[in-house]
Amino acid sequence: MTAKSLNLSGNQNGGKIPPNASCGPGKASLKTPRAVGPSPLRQLLPIALCLISFATVLSVLIIYMDTTEIRHQQFRLNMSRDYDLQGVSQDNPLLVTYFREVQMRKSEQIPPFILNSEPGEELNFTGRHELAAELASTVAQLTGNRPNGTFLQSLPGSSDVAMSGPWLASTLGWGGVIVEPDPRKYFNYLKQNYQRRSIKVVHACLSPNEYPKEITLHHEEESEVQINSIMDEETEWFHPRVKCFPVYTMLLAMNTTNIDLLSVGCHDQEFLILQTIPFDRVRIDIISVHLMSRLEEDNIPVYSQNITKFLFGKNYRLMQNLKNNLIYQYNRHN
Repeated sequence: MTAKSLNLSGNQNGGKIPPNASCGPGKASLKTPRAVGPSPLRQLLPIALCLISFATVLSVLIIYMDTTEIRHQQFRLNMSRDYDLQGVSQDNPLLVTYFREVQMRKSEQIPPFILNSEPGEELNFTGRHELAAELASTVAQLTGNRPNGTFLQSLPGSSDVAMSGPWLASTLGWGGVIVEPDPRKYFNYLKQNYQRRSIKVVHACLSPNEYPKEITLHHEEESEVQINSIMDEETEWFHPRVKCFPVYTMLLAMNTTNIDLLSVGCHDQEFLILQTIPFDRVRIDIISVHLMSRLEEDNIPVYSQNITKFLFGKNYRLMQNLKNNLIYQYNRHN
């Protein structure tokens, strides 16, 4: 017999293991391995990461909102607070230089849209019945129609109808400074007076103290301007900041302590403003006080009497009262 005809394994299948054979002791057996899945902890890991990420984002958002609200509260507090520079005297050389070189210099840097606008109206006293023209004519008469005079004028709010400075500039060649805290009216005055090169328009206000301060400008109904530190958080107006300077500081910045006209109408602060002036160091020929803001009719006589009494002590006399516009003149004969 040949080797090919011998079945060495004793298996009729030619040495192949049958499918049902087992591989155990005494029995050959084959089992398919069972698939092993992720553990329960690994299954919960994505959910845990999602929850942690959500909590982190939510915490950051809450912290950001709280921080933002704190900043807004601080901003509103700053916008409602007056900053008094009590350590800076009104004749401080640095303060005078700042007002001259920064505040007054701005009127020389006229925006292009103003330069390209129509020139302002030529003003004169003939046949004019406006209050400003009447006041300017009265001042001209009291000064003997003096040419090339100098004025300092601040009439924010409704008092601007008494703005006599441009009339005096057009008629008698006067020059001076118009002080206006309202940004919109400031640009309007720049536009009206840009061809009157003797007039400088300054974005500021008169300080009721003998030192400068920074305040919040409030717009009331019908664009009325109120200068104080009371903040209405319900209003939708934007309240800009504005710097206030004493009259004496402005006069020193104008390089003169001798002017022909001081005209003020600053929301019932006229008396305080006048009290800051060192009358022993300045000479003002005409002082015009305009009581056209918030004074009740019953309070105007008392308020005007206080001003008249104060100026009388400085050697001024009340020359005329035009619709609560009080015009005083220095008595040179005493």
